[in-house]
Amino acid sequence: MLREALHVLGSSRPADRWIDSFPIGNGVRGAMCQGRAGGIRLWLNDITAWSGAGADPLAGVAEPVPWALAQARAALAADDPAEAEHVLQRQQTPWVQAFLPLGWVDVSVHAPLAADAGSRRTLDLRTATETLEYRAIGGTVRHRTWADAEGGAIVHRIDADEPVSVSVRIDGPLRRAAEDTAPPSAAEDTLVVPWLLPVDVAPGHESPDEPIRYGAGRTAATAVRALGPARIESGVLRTAAARVHVFVIGTASAPSLPGEADPDPAADAPTRAIRVLGPAEDGIDLAAAADRRHAQHVAAHQELYTRCALDLGAVETGRPDGDAAARTADTADRIIAAEHADDPDLAALAFHYGRYLLLSSSRHTGLPLTLQGLWNAELPGPWSSAYTTNINLPMAYWAAETTGLAECHEPLLRFIARLAAGPGAQVARELHGAEGWTVHHNSDAWGHAAPVGAGHGDPAWAFWPLGGAWLSTHLWEHYAFGGDVDELRERTWPVLESAARFALSWILVDDQGRARTSPSTSPENHYLGPEGEPVGVGESSTADVALLRALAAACRGAADALGRTDAWVDDLAAAVAALPDPAIDADGTLREWDRPRTDAEPAHRHLSHLVGVFPFALIDRERTPELARAAAASIRARGLESTGWALAWRMALWARLGDGARLHEQLTMALRPAEPADPALRREHRGGLYSNGFSAHPPFQIDGNIGLTAGIAEGLLQSHDGRIRLLPALPPQWPNGRVRGLRARGGVRVDIDWAGGRVVRVRLQAARATTMEVSGPGVGVRSVDLTANAAVLLESELIEPKESRW
Repeated sequence: MLREALHVLGSSRPADRWIDSFPIGNGVRGAMCQGRAGGIRLWLNDITAWSGAGADPLAGVAEPVPWALAQARAALAADDPAEAEHVLQRQQTPWVQAFLPLGWVDVSVHAPLAADAGSRRTLDLRTATETLEYRAIGGTVRHRTWADAEGGAIVHRIDADEPVSVSVRIDGPLRRAAEDTAPPSAAEDTLVVPWLLPVDVAPGHESPDEPIRYGAGRTAATAVRALGPARIESGVLRTAAARVHVFVIGTASAPSLPGEADPDPAADAPTRAIRVLGPAEDGIDLAAAADRRHAQHVAAHQELYTRCALDLGAVETGRPDGDAAARTADTADRIIAAEHADDPDLAALAFHYGRYLLLSSSRHTGLPLTLQGLWNAELPGPWSSAYTTNINLPMAYWAAETTGLAECHEPLLRFIARLAAGPGAQVARELHGAEGWTVHHNSDAWGHAAPVGAGHGDPAWAFWPLGGAWLSTHLWEHYAFGGDVDELRERTWPVLESAARFALSWILVDDQGRARTSPSTSPENHYLGPEGEPVGVGESSTADVALLRALAAACRGAADALGRTDAWVDDLAAAVAALPDPAIDADGTLREWDRPRTDAEPAHRHLSHLVGVFPFALIDRERTPELARAAAASIRARGLESTGWALAWRMALWARLGDGARLHEQLTMALRPAEPADPALRREHRGGLYSNGFSAHPPFQIDGNIGLTAGIAEGLLQSHDGRIRLLPALPPQWPNGRVRGLRARGGVRVDIDWAGGRVVRVRLQAARATTMEVSGPGVGVRSVDLTANAAVLLESELIEPKESRW
């Protein structure tokens, strides 16, 4: 299953830009490996390196009072959305804080290059190792870089056929701390640079007098140690000539962020960074030490990575084996070619890459991955490289449960619980006069929960109090797959209850028992208001209703699982039932607003009104066929073109609607070059892939990569309605294939082989005893009894299941 073509990215070109580089990471520390003949630049990030110093979550709000909400509601009742938006802007905070770049490490090899030095760069997803090779006059030089999968240091190893010397420099865009604040290095072989972290960083769309402001804030540090003879001269780490060089790189920040597990809160950033390097190793065999470190890293990485694998039948269909091609073809060239000729191997590679990016950027921490995962080189990063909750943060975790990476879901789940107990509750209480907790469109490491926009932000994106409702469902989904009742009781139930109490405070019910939400948005879309102007605020958007009903369903499911009979569960069910049901407009599309409206931007990238299709399954092609047809019409009405993450969302939507052909159509667009050679094809919202496989909004957003993985998984397996559906939306271009390690709700691992578009065999293995209905082309519909940890094999057209010998 681990054919090289499906698990290796490669390039025979030097990485001229950050976006050409290959990523490594362990959830805490990450690097983009920008290699070329003669050396490499490692662009560093640390998930704990954020601007800010903690503050009042309502600081900067012009009217931080709940009664302003009544003014906005009154304006909407009078059909004056412009006035409502003006009132809501006075409840905006300035902005969230930024995920920061932590500079770079330049590693230079001092050896004359051969005339045909060349370079070959690869990223092996199976080992989470980036490799760079080129030719010097004395022979081949090979670099390997990995981020210790146990949450430790980044390791960089150099092997040369003839002895070479190496120099290492650290630099970056942050201010260096004063030299006298840096403690002496642990030894002469360790270079340490301390950084000051800004107390405030404005997003790129704002223009304050001081966009990047320093003060009495947090600090960070980068440390590089050479394992072997080395010295520091004028801030440069230099090694003696040798055939093997090994460097370990540590990063850290101080003091700790909220929610961080910190065994030593008094330690400063340089001390912490040095500790990451581990104890000094004198008199060691460098090659053996590096081999040992790498083997431990690979074992830890593969424990997660190899759980799930996809092969779309390159050998079975008679196409040339992709392994040979992968060793010679650049990934960028494969992307260019795939725009004009279907490449199932590239689709499988993209599937695996999304899982790799998730497990590399979301582990060992209480902070979820950002819009750019663990990798950002800009100050400020795109949209502050923070958390966008109205689609991008949830989407980045859609593949966690379905592709066997439940552990990688944990950073988000811990973050949600902290938000609910802290800033989210304060904002609900003090800004909205509501019970429970909420979070709006943006958040950050500090748990920002209030609307942003600095008093002039468009409420279409700035005001969105249902972020808590959406995020809370992630904890329920984690239980639906994993079944940990203690966790459901102790962590999930309090978050769900608090989100439900906010919902009950937010839903308005009139004397006739009719319910509505107000103010309401459909992130981040607009309709034409009474004067023909684009407005984004109204009442009872379809997205609002779907999110609240999904929350109510999660609360009911949790109550049933725990045997609870709390009155508020029934109260919430009654309140959401009184909200307006989904409606169909005259053009056959699903209505997005509370009444027929004219879209201000018919091809808008967001499909917020379709959250009831995916991820929430409130609209289903069997139970609600008319609404499902209207949802399909809505996707078509938006047009094919969109951003990378929006294309991924459409893939998942088409999968739920059972249309594999349209899923593949959007996938093909998601796999095309993000930077086409023809300038006329370059559009602001053209999704696709950069040369290193990153998904383009543009710019790069990780939810496009991971959402693509989730969309493919949804086309191969679905379990949202208590049944296991095999190949529910298989693209016709993939008649043969196999997938291992997909997961269904109920804790069932599912392996599928198919040929001619029909299931040949399926292996089911449940973590706990259950009975599941299984259906799919080739196996019909069957009820299967599963016992804990016992595998059951179904083969095409067999009547009875039999024990698996796989």
